[in-house]
Amino acid sequence: MNKSKPSYNTVENPIPNSKLYVTPSLQQVQEFISALPLREQANANIVLMFTLNACHQLVEDEILSKEIFL
Repeated sequence: MNKSKPSYNTVENPIPNSKLYVTPSLQQVQEFISALPLREQANANIVLMFTLNACHQLVEDEILSKEIFL
């Protein structure tokens, strides 16, 4: 008996990736931020949190809302 895998449309990653920069881990980003002067750390952390929340929302809207996950 030939068992085939279920067929479904794969989803694409909606988060753009820039080839201009390496991809650090979140820990490396936090270490980079902590090495900045204190005044700059606050702004960098705000931008990091904005970015994480934006990426989270993008995955919610574009990936987890797809029929294959419902």
